[in-house]
Amino acid sequence: MPQAKTIFDYIKPTDYRFVHICRRCDQPQFSNEREPAEACVRCGNDSFHVVPYYNPDQDYGLDVDYYAITMMYALWKEGLHKTQVVYDDFYRKAPFVKGVGDFSGELGGYVAFGGLGHLIETINNLHFSEADLDYLRQQPEGFEEAFLEDLRKLRFSGDMYAVEEGNLVFPNTPLIRLEAPVWECIWIEAMLLNIINAESLVLTKGSRIKTIAGKDGLLEMGKRRAQGRDASVYGAKMAYIAGFDATSNVKAGKQFSMPITGTQAHVYIMFHPSELEAFLAYANVFPQKTIPLLDTTDTLNSGLPHAITTARKLQEKGFEMTAVRLDSGDLAYLSKKVRKRLDEEGLEHVKIAATNDLDEYTIASLKQQGAQIDIWGVGTKFITAYDNPALGGVHKIVARRALPQELQAGIYNEDDWIPLIKISESIEKILNPGRKKVYRLFGPDGMAKGDYICLAHESLEGQSEIVLKHPTNPLKAKKIRDFEAVELHKQIFKQGKCVYDVPTLEEVRAYHQRQKNTFWEEYLRLEVPEVYPVSLSDELRNMKERLIEEKRQHDDG
Repeated sequence: MPQAKTIFDYIKPTDYRFVHICRRCDQPQFSNEREPAEACVRCGNDSFHVVPYYNPDQDYGLDVDYYAITMMYALWKEGLHKTQVVYDDFYRKAPFVKGVGDFSGELGGYVAFGGLGHLIETINNLHFSEADLDYLRQQPEGFEEAFLEDLRKLRFSGDMYAVEEGNLVFPNTPLIRLEAPVWECIWIEAMLLNIINAESLVLTKGSRIKTIAGKDGLLEMGKRRAQGRDASVYGAKMAYIAGFDATSNVKAGKQFSMPITGTQAHVYIMFHPSELEAFLAYANVFPQKTIPLLDTTDTLNSGLPHAITTARKLQEKGFEMTAVRLDSGDLAYLSKKVRKRLDEEGLEHVKIAATNDLDEYTIASLKQQGAQIDIWGVGTKFITAYDNPALGGVHKIVARRALPQELQAGIYNEDDWIPLIKISESIEKILNPGRKKVYRLFGPDGMAKGDYICLAHESLEGQSEIVLKHPTNPLKAKKIRDFEAVELHKQIFKQGKCVYDVPTLEEVRAYHQRQKNTFWEEYLRLEVPEVYPVSLSDELRNMKERLIEEKRQHDDG
């Protein structure tokens, strides 16, 4: 069967940022604008799929662990490399959760799903360059030239289903389902996990910080502490999705059309002969956005009086000072003192911004202490996910088509999906087998009541009652009535072609907040969050138990 075309096959090297593919005839049109400006040049249709820009300089072919290449080669030598398989991507334990858990020791928590837009862009650019192939030729494994030639032509040709970026997801729920030739699933594993784990982790951290900051101003300022340039850029993007108002990262602002912000650092003040001269000089250049940094010398006895003097000078010119910034010391105490003095001087409009290793816990503590802070600048502990610096997302095979010897023996038919399971001594690490989908159940009030994982052919249509059973403890059950079941997976790729209308960053940001609002605060709290119900269907549970028993009997035999 001919390999499905991907967007790679349509595009010549250009500077265009977007490709608009006609929904009717697949005609591609190229633009630097996200919104199509005209109808399809071939058929006149005005409905398009919008695909993120293609960059011919980004090949990503070797964005893998080496065992992916060696396994791909071994499967190619066996002639099994194009066998269709199903992979699930999921995580087992929510990050950042503190507490002892419920009576069984189980902890709650959630992940805000991030990185899908980045993943789509990367898959659209996925190929081996000539330099990649030359590098593989130099390796001692001695890859055959015919294999390297097949790699030259290799593109992602499969189907992908995923939860939409910004939604909240829970342990063991399939976030992404891939259906593709086995060597393609192996090829993209490391790249996919690298993107999804990192960006989901940072988005989750940002979402938690936003929950505590509430309607206060919230700024991302983590570039210099991020683990690398890409981490800082995509971390800033995740901050904006989480609900932050702006970033100090100019590269991220340009790349993703995000608001940027910045004021002054200690170097600017130290460079000038005096603190007051520095404040006045900066205010002269930026009278509409003056935010003095108060702690270079003495916050209350020097920085604050000089800021008030600067505010008076601005008023003489018809401008108002925006805010003052605290960057050290007892932020609760200092903010109260600064607020009182500003108000006494008739500067009630001047806001107080604070920085200094802030995260959700320090912000919550400062609020409890009555801190008079209006704007929070968050850096190190956000961008590095400081207290939980890795998300343990995994990429696991859960089904495959029959192998040639199985077909010849009449064990399976060509159209059969054979469920696969991996046994572990830890019950929570035993895979949920087979092709699956996920429903979220909403009550009449619009609030999420639980998630329901079932096999792909199952449906909840027409059901008025359902029992949610704990995945590993069936004695923990919850009966749900009067619900709306919403399938979480959307098709992203079909036969290698992106069929998903990739939302804008503003749309993802708004979507995240809408989804977050469907969860009771008990599921979102910082410490000892309630465990959100996630259930397996009876058919899926029975299949899992049967495969476990068969596996154990086989191993014992």
